[in-house]
Amino acid sequence: MARSEDTRKALAVSLKTLMGKYPFDKIPIGMIAGGAGLTRKSFYYHFANKTELVNWILDTEFQEYLDTTPEEEEGWEVMVMLFGYLYKEKAFCRSILGIPGNAYLGRIMEPLLMKCLLDIFDEISDRDGYISFALDAFLAAICRWLSEDEPERPEVFVKKLRSRVIRLSERCLITLR
Repeated sequence: MARSEDTRKALAVSLKTLMGKYPFDKIPIGMIAGGAGLTRKSFYYHFANKTELVNWILDTEFQEYLDTTPEEEEGWEVMVMLFGYLYKEKAFCRSILGIPGNAYLGRIMEPLLMKCLLDIFDEISDRDGYISFALDAFLAAICRWLSEDEPERPEVFVKKLRSRVIRLSERCLITLR
C-alpha cells in the first residue's frame, strides 16, 4: 500500500509542477505520468482522469494540513489556518480555480468554513439561511483573494475580512432600526 501511495504522490508532484507552467487543459496524462517517471497505464491504475488526481491532491494535502491544527481552535482562528494552506499552495489553487466545471476547491473548504460559520452564528435562531449566504460570500472572497497577483498574508486577509463582516453587520443593523 505504501508503494501505491508513493506513486500517487509522485503523480501529484508532477501535475502541480506542470500546472505551474501550463494550463490544466493543456496537460496530457502522458506528460503527468512522464514527469513522475511512470507510464500512462500507471496513471490510469491510480486515477480515472486528471480531475480525480486534483481532487485526491486536495483531499490528501488539505487533510494532512488540518491534522496539524489544534482541535480547540474555533471560528476566525480556523479561517487563518485554512487560508494558510491556500496561501502556501496558491499557485496550485489558482490553477484549479480555472478548471471548467470544477468547484472542488469550494467543496473541500465548505465543511471547515461551515464550522467557522456555525461558531460565528452560534446564537441566531434561523442560522441556516445566514450560513448559506455567508458561505457563498466567503468562497467568493477566497477566489478573489487567490486570484490577486500578490495576495495578502492569510492573517492580514482574515483580519480584514472579519473587520468587513463586522462593519457590514453593524451598518445593516443601523439601517434597519
